Amino acid sequence: MPTIDPGTILPNLILGVLAVAVGIPIVIYRRGLFRATVRNLEAVNRRSSKGVSRPSSPFWVGTAGVAFVVLGMIMVAGAVLGAVQLAA
Repeated sequence: MPTIDPGTILPNLILGVLAVAVGIPIVIYRRGLFRATVRNLEAVNRRSSKGVSRPSSPFWVGTAGVAFVVLGMIMVAGAVLGAVQLAA
C-alpha cells in the first residue's frame, strides 16, 4: 500500500469535513436551490433561464450534493489512513 504524505493529512481532513458539511444541505434543500437558480437566471435573461431549467432538474442538484459528500468522505478516509500510517 502506498504511503500518504504527512503534509496532506490536515488539508484532507479540513476540506473533507467541509465538503461533507456543504454536501448534506445541498442534498436536503436541492429543490429550493434549483428554484433559486432558475429564478436568478430569470432576472438576468429569461431565455437562458428557460434553456437551463428545461434539461435540468432538482435531481442533478442532489447528485452534485451526493458527489460532495462522497468526495468529502474519501478525503477524510485518506486523512485518517495517513494519520494511522504516521502513527505506526
